[in-house]
Amino acid sequence: MAARQDKRVLCIDIDAKGDLAGALGSPPVGFQPRPVQPGVHVLQLIPEESLQEYLQIYYKVPRFARMTPLARVFDFVATGVPGAREMLVIGKIAFEEKRRERDGTPAWDLIIVDAAATGHFLPQIRAARAMLDLVKGGMIRSQVEWIDAILSDPQRTLLTVCALPEEMPVVEALELSEKARRETRIRVGACFLNRTIPVVLTPRQRRVLESMGAPEHVDALSERFGGDVGAVVQGARLSQRLHDNGAAHAKRLRAGIGAPVVEVPLQVEARPGLATTRAVASALMRGEASLS
Repeated sequence: MAARQDKRVLCIDIDAKGDLAGALGSPPVGFQPRPVQPGVHVLQLIPEESLQEYLQIYYKVPRFARMTPLARVFDFVATGVPGAREMLVIGKIAFEEKRRERDGTPAWDLIIVDAAATGHFLPQIRAARAMLDLVKGGMIRSQVEWIDAILSDPQRTLLTVCALPEEMPVVEALELSEKARRETRIRVGACFLNRTIPVVLTPRQRRVLESMGAPEHVDALSERFGGDVGAVVQGARLSQRLHDNGAAHAKRLRAGIGAPVVEVPLQVEARPGLATTRAVASALMRGEASLS
């Protein structure tokens, strides 16, 4: 959506098993931003690479191979210092937010981070606060303060929660939103409710459907149209039940999350990939137009 508005977008995939690049029509990417579509770049965030970049930029330490003593030092620090690995993740994102072109303009108009699952994500965004308790002064503390300032500024950073119109995903979305407010300084900006069923039958259409499904009509209609009308009727009933069930969960989500809930309709015929991504973007833009 942003790229269609001529914005420069960076998408960052934190999950090592994620396929953000694939969803944008590209093969797997590496640590450096790679253009995958006009105006859209993607990078795969790797903590070890983030450390090497940090040491090279700020301490002029040359890049090291995986089996060198420095690599073993990284493993020790990453596992022994609370929040160290998480800070490398968040620090890279903040570094990209700070990146400027030669004319001083921001390198990116928008950065979208496909974060890890809830259990890993919360420690990541709490890492800056934890690191401030450990580092009392010097350059590292000033850098951590700068990162914490980015995370806590709602004009620069927002958390977007994703959910499905089902009981457990809605419960998890509400819990994440509450924990984010209680345990971090990041603001929840919106919730995307994915795979909603947009089909809604009017009372008159429901009466027609039930009439079509009556035993005395099914055989005659099936013969007339040359197909099993009963299967069509059952499909329409199922779709309506899924819609009604999802609507109930959506109502609960809207009542508890304290942020706008944006519904993303299920793309029935699309497969995962660029076509589906574009279809979802178009659906969201239509929804945005109707809201405005």
